[in-house]
Amino acid sequence: MIYITGDCHGDYRRFSTDIFPEQKKMTKDDFMIICGDFGLWDESGEQRYWRKWLSQKQFTTLWVDGNHENYDLLKSYPVEQWSGGNVQVIAPHIIHLMRRADIKG
Repeated sequence: MIYITGDCHGDYRRFSTDIFPEQKKMTKDDFMIICGDFGLWDESGEQRYWRKWLSQKQFTTLWVDGNHENYDLLKSYPVEQWSGGNVQVIAPHIIHLMRRADIKG
């Protein structure tokens, strides 16, 4: 399954099972795609908590950066190949899908 949503701005409560009960039937092979403004801002305890919480969901989160990301922090993550494109694994099962302009080389 593939679900798509927009701007989270670091607020991932929409992925609670109360609000999004469909996830109960999902697996890590299913995807939630966030189209911009995921909310990668810093390495604070709060941000790490929410990334861990999201990593533990039944699905894999894929996201494209928006204008409300910390691009300096994003550059610190290694670039990997996945499914034919460049990605950055932010946390287990949280994958940043890099834009074509981000591809180096």
